[in-house]
Amino acid sequence: MSPVNREATASTPSRDLSSGGRLVASDGRTLPLRGLTIRGEAQGGLARTTLQQRFVNPYAEPLRVTYLVPLPSDGALAGYAFQIGERRIVGEVDRIAAARERFEAALVEGRTAGLVEQQRANLFTLELGNIPPHTEIVAELTIDQPLGWLDQGLWEWRFPTVVAPRYLGADGRVADAEQVSVDVSAGELPIEADVTLVIRDAPADGAAPESPSHDITVVAGVSGLETRLRGAPDRDVVLRWLAAGAAPGVNLAMSRPATGRPGADAAYGLLSITPARRENRSPATPRDLILLIDASGSMSGDPLAKARALACALVESLVPADRLELIAFASLPRRWRRQAVAATDAARREAIDWLAALRAEGSTEMREAIVDALRPLRKDAQRQVVLITDGLIGFESEIVAAITRDLPAGSRLHAVGVGSSVNRALTAPAARAGRGAEAVIGLDEDVAPHAARLLARMLEPVLSEVKISGSALLDHAPGLVPDVYAGAPLRVALKLRPEGGDLHVDGLAPTGAWKADLTVRAVIAGEGQAAIASHYGREAVEDLELARAGGMPESDDDITRIGLDFQIATRLTSWVAVSEEPAIDPRQPLRRERIPHALPYGMSVEGLGLRTAAPRGMEARLRLGGGRLLIKGAFTGQSSFVTPIEFAAPAPTRRSLEGRLRPPRLRGWFVMRRDREISVGIAVDADLDWAPDDAKVFWADEAVVPAQIVEERTTVRGFVAAGLTLRLCVNLTADGPPDVPERIAIRMGKRLVTVMLDRA
Repeated sequence: MSPVNREATASTPSRDLSSGGRLVASDGRTLPLRGLTIRGEAQGGLARTTLQQRFVNPYAEPLRVTYLVPLPSDGALAGYAFQIGERRIVGEVDRIAAARERFEAALVEGRTAGLVEQQRANLFTLELGNIPPHTEIVAELTIDQPLGWLDQGLWEWRFPTVVAPRYLGADGRVADAEQVSVDVSAGELPIEADVTLVIRDAPADGAAPESPSHDITVVAGVSGLETRLRGAPDRDVVLRWLAAGAAPGVNLAMSRPATGRPGADAAYGLLSITPARRENRSPATPRDLILLIDASGSMSGDPLAKARALACALVESLVPADRLELIAFASLPRRWRRQAVAATDAARREAIDWLAALRAEGSTEMREAIVDALRPLRKDAQRQVVLITDGLIGFESEIVAAITRDLPAGSRLHAVGVGSSVNRALTAPAARAGRGAEAVIGLDEDVAPHAARLLARMLEPVLSEVKISGSALLDHAPGLVPDVYAGAPLRVALKLRPEGGDLHVDGLAPTGAWKADLTVRAVIAGEGQAAIASHYGREAVEDLELARAGGMPESDDDITRIGLDFQIATRLTSWVAVSEEPAIDPRQPLRRERIPHALPYGMSVEGLGLRTAAPRGMEARLRLGGGRLLIKGAFTGQSSFVTPIEFAAPAPTRRSLEGRLRPPRLRGWFVMRRDREISVGIAVDADLDWAPDDAKVFWADEAVVPAQIVEERTTVRGFVAAGLTLRLCVNLTADGPPDVPERIAIRMGKRLVTVMLDRA
């Protein structure tokens, strides 16, 4: 069997890949996605969350839907299932190509199937195929994630609900540009997110959780505090609450998968080192502070205002012994001064004035600014680089690779995400590669506490050169243990011997050597939070991805092994679920829908650089005749317009007449190949009398092989309306080249139809 290619979305018109998105008008139609339900439980610094997405097929034909799902960048996708009628179909993790082939093969056989593929650490594609007419299906994802820690002794749970377009640069810069591009609805989506988080280890004093993102209600439940909210899926959901028993010290939480479950031969732990707060830094240690501020178009309005306020607060924290650089980046980097300057009172005032004059426009080209900022200055100073951005780019790996390769010894890079839909697939690994801190500031939040928190983490560490060892330890992730800062606990995922043993943590404190010794008890199968094991798996994968970004030897085999062993989605492993019995007749034409996202809160269509597509068929009408065309829509997201366009029929030319006589062309995509049998999908953009007799398959190297129609896996003959999708299955009469065909010519009576195949 040849590898399965990723399928192009046939019903999606071409999009502006540089902006990473396209504005689509909802036109009052009923979307298959009817609602989102998020249910979570938090305990011991970890949360297990179930995301349910309810889809309804409103059509008379079977339906296939594609939906980009935003998930926490530090979470592990540890479960997948879908419910259709009374049947619950539980998925499993397989290699990415094998999972795709199982999914496509099931659809060809008429079975309902689901597939979840990772595009980025925080972005997944959910596909559901062969949803019967007028049927509801509920897709369910299980996510394990660590809670964030705020230095006031608060836990933070952050869950994304919307995907913002990412800037992709020139054609070809982002290899999977089509997979990470997003449709954005021009109007409001009739969808709400219903969210409940149960806090199992709520503090005894009954302090209520708070949310900077939504209005919430809190009730005391049997198993803990239940925090509930509802709202449009246009921003991150953020909840914060006082941690129970958050005294300084060392703590180890452990678990072990049940017998027969993946990873049951080992135990897993979450090691936390919580230092005491340190109020002041040494005045003898000067700082070189470099602020990188995103001033691209997507930051227009409130995001840039927040970024500016944070930058000003950091500038004002400096003293004359420190040095300051400011670099704003958009289409090109722009420096405040040609080189770093001493942070005198006058320099700080000038820097704040320069920040106040910044305006957001242009694209998001940050790599040159990053490389420039990482150049070391004084050997006797702490070099602190702070990247302030919404992170909305699709070439995240370029930036992480630059930080990994170029970070000077003793330097730290901190990443601050600003906005309602920060791309933490950039900010989280950038901070990890920079051995710094990550922070996220929402548009409705006060900047001051975030600035104070970041400054606390930019001081000298209270514990550095941390090493973990002992007879109980098998491995830990991150492999390079971060420094420990005042008020910010160090949390490391451990792989442990199930029989227990000793565990030693050594480090260097300002007063000298520091050491903590623990006795690790035996852990029985099935004990503890399942999230601890999947968190270790996710952290181990992130270590491998970071090494890969830094130019280390390829580690794809290890990433695949971890994904399979821990049953988590990775770049190379996907979740797939397939029903046992056929749900539809696979020979019937079907509909395809790509679900759009809401415009993220606080962002503008203009700032994101979105465009609209011309109505279907408009180009053909302009070529073939004259008249008056009315285009009506709500493309700005706020107002409708009607535009009349007058056009005249061009004079016929020999070339245009010849073009009309050429065989009609359809757009298709390669689905899969098994030996000599090739399956493709075909988008029907105009009414078609479908009656295939035989075919020829063409490759780019000019190879041509005749083929026979496989009737039992091909859409039945008859009238097919525009907007539907066909299945075509052919059997080659001889062995053809192993790669993907370029086109298929289908003979239908006296007509010849050419299907041009997308190459994913």
